[in-house]
Amino acid sequence: MRLERLSLEKFRSYSARTFEFDDANTHVFIGPNGVGKTNILEAISLLSLTKSCQKAEEADIIAWGDDYYRVKAQVCSDEKEQKQLEIVSQISPRKQKACFVNDVKVGAGEMVGVLPTVIFLPQDLELFNGSPGNRRHFLDQLLCQVSPQYLQTLVQYQKILKQRNALLRKISDGVARKTDLAIWDEKTAETGAVVMLRRLELCEMLQCTFGQELKALGEDWEGARIVYERKGQARDFESAQSEMMDLLSHFQSRDIILQSTTVGPHRDDWKVVVDGRDISTFASRGQQRTAILALLFLEVSYLELQRGEKPVVLLDDVFSELDDHHQTALLSSLDDHQVLISTTHVPSNVHGARLWEMEKEASAMSAQ
Repeated sequence: MRLERLSLEKFRSYSARTFEFDDANTHVFIGPNGVGKTNILEAISLLSLTKSCQKAEEADIIAWGDDYYRVKAQVCSDEKEQKQLEIVSQISPRKQKACFVNDVKVGAGEMVGVLPTVIFLPQDLELFNGSPGNRRHFLDQLLCQVSPQYLQTLVQYQKILKQRNALLRKISDGVARKTDLAIWDEKTAETGAVVMLRRLELCEMLQCTFGQELKALGEDWEGARIVYERKGQARDFESAQSEMMDLLSHFQSRDIILQSTTVGPHRDDWKVVVDGRDISTFASRGQQRTAILALLFLEVSYLELQRGEKPVVLLDDVFSELDDHHQTALLSSLDDHQVLISTTHVPSNVHGARLWEMEKEASAMSAQ
């Protein structure tokens, strides 16, 4: 997949701007902080996932003083099929957001993954030391791009979880009965089992070549494993559903006291272990960055395998955090993909790239 054109209107720092991308595989946006480099990558990721990679509210994405934004792109598949993607979001006169593929309005779920992307943000370098929520998001972001069914089930699970938690609060306050939980426990277990099993399957797929990627980057951790952590051991749907029903029943009293569901895939986690030890407890920052780069390469390979399309790779200001060895490894592994990079300076090992020099005003930009 290639991005051929990107248009931004009332988006962040851009009043109106169109970017035309030529046949160069690598595009580098260069300039000081605060000139809108990251905004470009955020817009592309938004078209891919329909949500901001910065976890921003819609109102925060709209340019200051305006009440809507529009992001449009023309993309071309590896089979040379062109598609037009568009997202329009407004906060006035009423809040609404619409997605379009080839000028036809579609649901957000239908748009996710039409433009497959892998994005690498500076905060991803803290993946192993950060919150479990970020690690769950890492898995979900991949799965949602390859499976509309998974995305639908994940959204259902999140809605059901909110309903169950609301009921727990009512039971705690004495205005509902414990028996009312039965229907919500069944729904939670049904959708939760699917989410958990798909994440488990993904971790096992990534595990298959994780060691090879690490070794290629110079980190020979024999026996390094990606481990999905959950309560229970089930590996098929019926067993997982039954197991989760038992867990919800077992922890019901605790859930009522805490007014929150304390078991399920929303509490699961995953980690990288070497000889039984979590790398977040012993690996140096350099070693952890190597593992994170290996995961990025696995993301790219997984999307390409599942979608039959090379994803567009977005690298936001990560070169300042990587040494020359890791920079070279990163670029050489992606040399046959379209890669868009934001940076404050041109890395010495970037060759044959199209350079976009950004100045203090976001609209003042020249391409070389």
